[in-house]
Amino acid sequence: MNAFTQCVMAVMLAISSLAASGQGAQDNPFGTPRSQQQWVSVEEASPVPVAPGKTASARLEFRVSEGNHVNSSKPGSELLIPTQLKLEAPTGITVGKIAYPAGRDVTFPFAEETLNVYTGSFTVIVPVKAGAKAGSFPVHGELTYQACNDRACFPPRHLPVEFEVKVAKLSH
Repeated sequence: MNAFTQCVMAVMLAISSLAASGQGAQDNPFGTPRSQQQWVSVEEASPVPVAPGKTASARLEFRVSEGNHVNSSKPGSELLIPTQLKLEAPTGITVGKIAYPAGRDVTFPFAEETLNVYTGSFTVIVPVKAGAKAGSFPVHGELTYQACNDRACFPPRHLPVEFEVKVAKLSH
């Protein structure tokens, strides 16, 4: 065996020993490779009923995994990656200005300045305006965020998001 092969085998043995011992589970509780792990989840959104030509709002509920935080939509520094929702609306639906909640100002040991973050659950409000055509319209997009804990920050993630807009004459 050459030195490169020995080094690769040593690394593989260390990784398998770490996995078998359960160490690192606190940082990666789902057993998902870190390159694919999501630190935020989204609840399934209820369909948004709206009358033709009118506006209604979708409420998207997100949850940050316990022990972590994500930068808010206005984190307080140009160097930080803000949480942002980008949506693609189908023909006949217009997405208005997305309303993000206020974050919470927190000081962390690794930062010299106060950071504005989301922890636990947070709700994003998406106004949608319907065209004249009745029907069911899926809206797709993604939430971009950067998660951190009290020790480290993780690479930015993109969480798929979708909800349905149901356009129909509404009864009063």
